[in-house]
Amino acid sequence: MKLVLAGAEGEAHFGILDDLKAEIPGLEIVVELDPAKRTAAVADAEVVYGLPSAELVKAAPKLRWIQSSAAGVEYIARIPEVVESDIVVTNTRGAHGPSIGEHTFALLFALTRHLPECFERQQARRWDRTDLYRSAREMKDSTMGIVGYGAIGRAIARRAAAFEMELLAVDAEAVDPDEHVAEVWPVSRLGDLLEQATVVVVTAPLTPETHHMIDAPMLARMRRDAYLIVVSRGGIVEEDALAAALGEGRIAGAAIDVAEQEPLPPESSLWDAPNLVITPHLAGASAEKERRCVEILKANLLRFHHGEPLLNEVDKRRGY
Repeated sequence: MKLVLAGAEGEAHFGILDDLKAEIPGLEIVVELDPAKRTAAVADAEVVYGLPSAELVKAAPKLRWIQSSAAGVEYIARIPEVVESDIVVTNTRGAHGPSIGEHTFALLFALTRHLPECFERQQARRWDRTDLYRSAREMKDSTMGIVGYGAIGRAIARRAAAFEMELLAVDAEAVDPDEHVAEVWPVSRLGDLLEQATVVVVTAPLTPETHHMIDAPMLARMRRDAYLIVVSRGGIVEEDALAAALGEGRIAGAAIDVAEQEPLPPESSLWDAPNLVITPHLAGASAEKERRCVEILKANLLRFHHGEPLLNEVDKRRGY
């Protein structure tokens, strides 16, 4: 079996895979992070780890399995050579929960505790809370609505429960409730969630069905005192509509870690939107998460060798 490590996610931890050479006879592990050299490296590979392009897949006629280094695999739907083939695709679902869960609350508290304004005043050496003191907010007893109740949504829910928040959730699938959410509503009730939640967190995958799912009419259903936080994929929230809602004060604030086009173009209306916090696709970042991604790959390599079902297999056509 030849494995090509073509993604940098978890690079510092690739060494933990060396133990498998004693358990999987003939296992060859090749690290190739140089895009110019990957084509040659995958020519006889059965397994690729990373985010392979259509060109890379075409160059790998023996490819049987792609272990995505990300949780989101919407890019797969754009590669017919994968979708129409027997190539199995798995993702790193579960690895990102802690980091994205914590980042979600970092974004939320930046809004509720006026942290951007405080940072600006710190740079100006200005000690002034006059316009901030009475508008700071608590999240205790407020309602968080989670759009997409998968592994990341549940990780956020656990943290929200610790902050004594009420929880609502919608999902495209029939998802079992848990101790934090009594009932997971179908996506057809997204509008109901938007009308009730004080904080709306988008953790859904990007698919044709979710593209611009939260558009101007949906944003109009949000409470004026509500915050919108987007940490899964850009393109689910219609960005110009969000900028307009913020500019007109129709929602209290928003935070995005992802954009429909990344990097976010300089001409985007979001840069000038008031009460908006932007981070550059940082929510999933942590050294601990990097190791978890490689550990998922390691567990799946053993399963692949033994002919067992792989962890986190995704529906290639649906993109999750």
